[in-house]
Order: sequence, then C-alpha cells, then structure tokens
Amino acid sequence: MRSTGLAGLLFVTVLLSVCIGPGCSNDADKTDKKPAELTILFSNDLLGKIRSCGCVVEDTGGLGRRSTYIKRVRGKVSNLLVLDAGDAFGLDLGYSKEEAQLTFDAFDIMGLDVFTPGEMEFIFGLPFLQALAENVSFDIVAANVILRETGEPVFGKRYVIRELKGGLKVGITGVLDDAMRFPAYIDKSEFRIEPVEKVLRSVVRDMKKEADFFILISHMGIERTEGILEDIEDFDVALVGHGKPGIKGEVKVGKTLMLGTAGEGQYIGNMSLSLGSSGGYTYGRLRHVQLLSKNYELDRDIADLFLLYKLALTDKDVKKTGRSTAGK
Repeated sequence: MRSTGLAGLLFVTVLLSVCIGPGCSNDADKTDKKPAELTILFSNDLLGKIRSCGCVVEDTGGLGRRSTYIKRVRGKVSNLLVLDAGDAFGLDLGYSKEEAQLTFDAFDIMGLDVFTPGEMEFIFGLPFLQALAENVSFDIVAANVILRETGEPVFGKRYVIRELKGGLKVGITGVLDDAMRFPAYIDKSEFRIEPVEKVLRSVVRDMKKEADFFILISHMGIERTEGILEDIEDFDVALVGHGKPGIKGEVKVGKTLMLGTAGEGQYIGNMSLSLGSSGGYTYGRLRHVQLLSKNYELDRDIADLFLLYKLALTDKDVKKTGRSTAGK
C-alpha cells in the first residue's frame, strides 16, 4: 500500500458554509444554548476486515488501528461523535460468530456512539444480533426495522439525542433501504423493513421537538440516499453505508452533506464542525484518514481482545505487538 500526503495520511480537506438563522432553525428550544465545536468520526462497510490488510508495502487498517486513532482524537476535542453505517460483518465463509462478537466488543472499546446495522449484520440471525446488542454500551438505531409481533423497532429506539457542551442537541437516526436484498439464507420472519420516507418523516417530526442538529445514518447506498434527501431536507449530515461509498470532497444534496468511507476499514472519516446556537453549521473540515501502520500502532486493548477470543492477528501485527494468538 503506497502512502500519500503529509506523514502518510491520505486526506481531503473541505471548507463548508451553509445558512444560519431562521431558515436553518428547527423547533427545538434554543434558550441559553451556546455555539459548540463538534467532531464526527465516521466509518462504514468494514465487511469483516477486522485485521489489518497485511499489505506487502505498507500495512494499513483493522480495528486495532481504528481504535488507536479514535482514542487520540478523543483526547483532543471537546465534543466527539463516533458513528458507523453498518455492514461491519463479513460474507466470507470463514467469517465466524466469534469474529462478529469481537467486532462489537471492539466497537465498545473504541467508544462507538451509534451504529446502524446493514444486511450483513443479520447473517447469523436476528436472535444472535439482538444478543450482541444487549451486551454493548453503544446505541443501535434502525428506525424502520420493525418486529412483526410488536410493531416496535427491533433495537428499541427510532433515534437518539446527544447533548453537546453548551446545551446544543444532536439528533441521530438510522435506516436500512426498504428495497434491500438480503442474502437468501437470512431469516426475516421476525422482522420487516418499513418504507424509509414514511418512517423518516415521522422521526424528523419528533426529533424537531428535541434536537438542534440532525444526522441521518443511511444504509441505502449513495443513489438511494440522494433520493431520500431530495424529499426530506431536514438533515444536516448523512453518513452513507452499503456498497463501499467512498465519498471524497464536498458532496451535498440541498443543505445535507453526505459522508462515506471506502477501503474496508483502511480509512476513517473525520469531520469537524462549528455549530451555531441556531443549529446550523458555519465551518467544516473533512478528512479521510488512512490508518497506516507507521502512524498508528495496534491498540493493545484490541490486541488483548483477539487473545481473549483466540483469534489470529496478521503476522505483521503479531511482530509489532509481541502478542501471540491462536490461529483458526
């Protein structure tokens, strides 16, 4: 893997300006709320690549380096959101339940805030995914994935609210494409996927009562997400999963900035915003950071997790960490 840019980081920087004032406001109470700096770290479509790539020229990626990067950023910023748009599990026949469990445990260690699952997360069945969800501290939000028996969201929440220092509130919701083709062997008898537009209109109406800034985690791919954002114009940011959408530079639908990373875990996105007290953002810096081994060591907590699950790291990571893991 050939590195580019300063210190081996591959990045794109974008300055963003959007309206602030009555036209950008929503129904949430703005009393005594102060402007805030917000950093969003984002990822999608890991596709089971929990280890580094093992590349000959330059090793990169993996959950261990992602965790190291997130922990570094967390120590430098006042408000941080860590988001993932799903398809974290792999379709490879060798991908195991233990690797799926390790993935969710690693997300917990690195401090993931909100995860919207893709179709890949259902490969071991809904009960398995529900059991994983019960044992993690991050929120799993899929507003239109509904239990057939109760009519309630499978993961309990249609959206979550995060309050920033100074009082501004960020509303985050997530959806799966209602036209999504799940692998044929996935049992969908216990849940259904409701129409995205109908669900989002209801969710946005409710979020407006609480939030100042709206984020959509859309596991629908780029084209379908663009279509939804043309009809529902309330979101400030949309993180896109499905189809490895590597969105570089400023890509917007109306006022909504679209985000997405490619590379199956070799990159993580970083966007910093200054939010006004009215809820609009006035400035943003957007980067896609390549998780190169020469810049980011494997997080020891993640290496220990591989030991716990008796799962192998790559040979290169074993040499760097001194950990020895049992291979499969």
